[in-house]
Amino acid sequence: MVVGGGPAGMKAAVIASQRGHRVTLFESEKQLGGQALLAQLLPGRAEFGGLVTNSLRELVNCGVQIRKNTLVDRATVLAETPDVVIVATGAQPYRPTFPQEGGLQVLDAWELLRGAQAGHAVIVIDWRADWVGIGIAEKLARAGHEVQLAVAGVAAGETLPWYVRDVSAATLHKLGVKVMPYMRLYGSDSNTVYLQHVASGEPVVVEAIDTLVLCTGHTPKTELADSIADLTIEVKVIGDAASPRTAEEAVFEGLSVAAEV
Repeated sequence: MVVGGGPAGMKAAVIASQRGHRVTLFESEKQLGGQALLAQLLPGRAEFGGLVTNSLRELVNCGVQIRKNTLVDRATVLAETPDVVIVATGAQPYRPTFPQEGGLQVLDAWELLRGAQAGHAVIVIDWRADWVGIGIAEKLARAGHEVQLAVAGVAAGETLPWYVRDVSAATLHKLGVKVMPYMRLYGSDSNTVYLQHVASGEPVVVEAIDTLVLCTGHTPKTELADSIADLTIEVKVIGDAASPRTAEEAVFEGLSVAAEV
């Protein structure tokens, strides 16, 4: 059993099948792809769609049995009686706890990409300084929103290759996005977001905000792995279910673990 049809799970299913195992891939959603389906919706990231398309073709060519719209729990595993379970259940957005007063709209990046509508004046909280924060800020700005990007690092896109970061910085500047580095989220009320400069410790107050968008990383979905940890079945946990990382790392881990089964 491979549980989770994101990049890690799809690659694990392919490699295990190529090694001669009888593999069934379970996915709780109606479509395979996991976070790659969301990543492809960010400006300039359409290539993630190719990752999904290529992986689907590999699954078909290898004869992997696919069960979509299927939520797997302990009872499912016991009923299937597998020799090995590869858990690739992915992650979910991490929502930090912070003081909130009033009714300011708070969204995470996934909700926005899935169609949630933000207000006109938006502040994006970016903890990781990676693709997500700058992509969400650009997407909102191109849709006509007034956008501010509060980054925990020294610059937007700090963790990206410099040539990508510079292109993104230029794009955000042309779109009128105000970028604020060294920022952490402190709290919010009905139309104000309170930040703190992480170097100086000084407060930064941003007023007249309609929507706060959180790009604050992810937390693993471990419910299935925890529920079957005591079984005698061999269990492998991969991808974001083990630790949220990049798509490249997820695919490599799926390959590596399946090659050892």
